[in-house]
Amino acid sequence: MEKPWIGIPTRYHEKSEYIGQIRHYLDAILWAGGLPLMIPTTGDREIIREYVTRVHGVLLPGSPTDIDPKHYGAAPHASLGELYPERDTTDFEILRHVEGEGLPLLGICFGIQSLNVFRGGSLVQDIPALVNAAVTHETDNGQPPARHTVRITGRSLIGRLAGGSEIEVNSYHHQSVENPGRNLRPVAFAPDGVIEAVEDTTGHFVLGVQWHPERGWKDDPFAKALFTAFIDQARLRNA
Repeated sequence: MEKPWIGIPTRYHEKSEYIGQIRHYLDAILWAGGLPLMIPTTGDREIIREYVTRVHGVLLPGSPTDIDPKHYGAAPHASLGELYPERDTTDFEILRHVEGEGLPLLGICFGIQSLNVFRGGSLVQDIPALVNAAVTHETDNGQPPARHTVRITGRSLIGRLAGGSEIEVNSYHHQSVENPGRNLRPVAFAPDGVIEAVEDTTGHFVLGVQWHPERGWKDDPFAKALFTAFIDQARLRNA
């Protein structure tokens, strides 16, 4: 069976004029049997559609930016991070095609947030400022990454892949899902109640996780199971 193509939107660094993506995502997809296809971050919806019509699944990766809160009807919080409108446009246009074609989707960190906003949900704009007794979800540069436990609900795909009801995850974010969007069910929670994962309720393979399974996946059976399940679904689209 041919390997499935997996679309991944890129990052653009304006100062250096560099466009690309973090290697961890590409390596995890290649290991699981997929072929990464990097999609340029652009405001041109026609170009985005040209790319997405060629793939069998989509991975929405993280981003150092935040989604513009105007997309979920909120005023900017004082601790809102940098905005990158073209990334918002790219993710939303990709998601339109994913939803229309029923493609498998894995959203990671910023990816779960853009999925949620696209489906009409909202975000916690800054966890330290807005969540009571918040655990550490993000550390300053130079410090070891934050880690915390995640409680997984029963009868969820995430739970089956994790093989249990609690796991420890890495954490690199200051925003999170607030109100879940259309047909999205929260299935994992941090100790402070922050939503850490969502799944589609209609039976389609649409998963979003707030942590980064692409980091350290080689030594993480759950991360391997997650990427394998995703590529297996994409492979069915390529059969």
